[in-house]
Amino acid sequence: RVRRAPASERLAPAARARAAGSSTSPGPRAARVPASKAAAPGGRVRKLATTGFTVAAMAFVALMAISTSLPAEALLSSADVQAAAYTAKSSGQSEPAQTLTMDGGTDTISVQRDGYKSQTIAEVAAASGIRMESTFTNNPNGTVQWPFSVGVHIGDHFGARDCAGCSSNHRGQDFNPGIGAPIQSIADGVVSYAQDGEGSLGVHMIIDHMIDGKLVSSVYAHMIHGSMLFKEGDVVKVGQVIGQVGNTGMSTGPHLHFEIRIGGQNGTHVDPLVWLYANTN
Repeated sequence: RVRRAPASERLAPAARARAAGSSTSPGPRAARVPASKAAAPGGRVRKLATTGFTVAAMAFVALMAISTSLPAEALLSSADVQAAAYTAKSSGQSEPAQTLTMDGGTDTISVQRDGYKSQTIAEVAAASGIRMESTFTNNPNGTVQWPFSVGVHIGDHFGARDCAGCSSNHRGQDFNPGIGAPIQSIADGVVSYAQDGEGSLGVHMIIDHMIDGKLVSSVYAHMIHGSMLFKEGDVVKVGQVIGQVGNTGMSTGPHLHFEIRIGGQNGTHVDPLVWLYANTN
């Protein structure tokens, strides 16, 4: 008879080896951890690092695009902007020029397709009939400006004075830029009075403004007959030309008699020069 071997002896060699190994291993077998779970923390860190680098790179590219696309005018001073605002318009172009009208409504930047020609402030003043002086600097972007786009000669001051043919109590400030010089509104407002006459103030206009929550009236007197560009009730923007310097009314020579009245037409007269230096911006 053939003797059958015990079941333990009938195990395959590999099984016997595993059985032998399990019997000799003193400690429990380490649990298997899926590779995806084991690598999760490190992978997450690498993913976050990659995302952060991508965002930083995109931000850098965006900043470079902005810095290289800013117009040159963004780095100019107010004086440079004022000089550039007046440019000559050449004729005979086959195509129209590109123009940009500024907020003041009186200045236009003109760029021809084949180039450009700029003028200095002195050239602009001469072309406008203004005798320029460095008495003040007007900011064309200011909400409160001077009555002229450039500095001009400052004449008789506010207060008592002694001169032949003029009032002894001068309630305004005189400016002498030359006859025909364009006068501009000092701020946004509404024309409350306009007279093309020959009274003491001659051809003059009064504009009401709201400045720092207060009603302020500005007066522009002795203008040329027929030069006023606005009438009562018209809305005027800061920097808009309202008329031209003349010699009408009780005037001893071509000049602008300028007044500031706090509280409206019948308000309190204050020194216009002091007020302008304190409020122009």
